[in-house]
Amino acid sequence: MIDRTTKYGLLSIGLLSVLIAGIVLSGYPTQHLQNGSSEKNVQQVSVQVSDDNLEQHVEGNNEEVNSPRIIIPISGTLAYLNFTELNQRSELIVIGTVKEILPAKWNTPDGKRQNDSIDNIGGNATMYTDIVITVDKYLKNPLNQKEVRVRIEGGEDEVVGIAVDYEPSFKEGEKVLLYLREDTYPLFNKIGPKHYLVSGYYLGKFTLTDDGLAVREYEYVEQKELLDSIEKGYEPEIKSFEEVKE
Repeated sequence: MIDRTTKYGLLSIGLLSVLIAGIVLSGYPTQHLQNGSSEKNVQQVSVQVSDDNLEQHVEGNNEEVNSPRIIIPISGTLAYLNFTELNQRSELIVIGTVKEILPAKWNTPDGKRQNDSIDNIGGNATMYTDIVITVDKYLKNPLNQKEVRVRIEGGEDEVVGIAVDYEPSFKEGEKVLLYLREDTYPLFNKIGPKHYLVSGYYLGKFTLTDDGLAVREYEYVEQKELLDSIEKGYEPEIKSFEEVKE
């Protein structure tokens, strides 16, 4: 069985920033992230990131754009949120199907990387990917629309890939239950169209399987019980796959 406190730890939220100077914002804890680059090709920057206002350090390769694609991993650990907390932090709860995963964009006016080398990207640069969800049912705050757009941090262009390990993953045709919140991330919340973030990152995304389970990272719950708990406001029994193996 996994110790959830150990597994999720203190919430630490990611952001890409590669390079040049540190923007140190007072009052925020820090976290150090690495991509395994050699020391001589690494520069460090400190930037403000999303929702619980953490600050962190990201390291990346200082390579020219004609080099092979550079993957910049961003890691974090999340404070565990129970279902009541997920509900409280969510503007919407929906059941739907992943209709389309749109090409990743940079948080720039034209959505493209602005400079020709990684070290010139800038301290506030990041990438995001939008996912279009066809809504089958609203479980909280129903909207008069058939689709919602969900935004996650990360993505890749022809040179750079940003892999954020605490963001949920999606695939087209996937049936999902999502806890969604307003986007308060200062680096791309002003970039339209209207969209939402997943509450609690991967904690707020469940894949709905044909055998009646709602599955997320390392854990699952019966779909019927999850839906009943959302309606009635109690904590469903959630199990880890490690428990099943034991």
